[in-house]
Amino acid sequence: MQEEKEVLALLSRLDAQNVHFTNSPPGDAEQSVHLVAGEGLEAYLPLADMIDISAEVERLSRRLSKMQTEYDRLKARLSSPKFVEKAPEDVVHGVQEKAAEAEEKIILTKNRLALLKSSVLVTE
Repeated sequence: MQEEKEVLALLSRLDAQNVHFTNSPPGDAEQSVHLVAGEGLEAYLPLADMIDISAEVERLSRRLSKMQTEYDRLKARLSSPKFVEKAPEDVVHGVQEKAAEAEEKIILTKNRLALLKSSVLVTE
């Protein structure tokens, strides 16, 4: 266990005396970064201690706005009959793929923002 404790301390940038082993997840597990460190060994690192949550919320909000603008632009192209009818099939397919990727990134970013905002509410 000492070796695992030292590795976790190094990876989490914590002093080894701040790494504690228990048989169950902490009460604030949903506001933590969850890592599987090995078979039967999981780590929970408190988000509030790792990042400036309000700055991260602001950064992700700006990024989400840019992603949404790009997604709306791609969807507008795809909803244009002229583009769909006249553009080569591979170009239309490429725009469809970009739109799908943008939508997936938007969903992931919204989920991350929701988690961070709930952390802010819990810690304040």
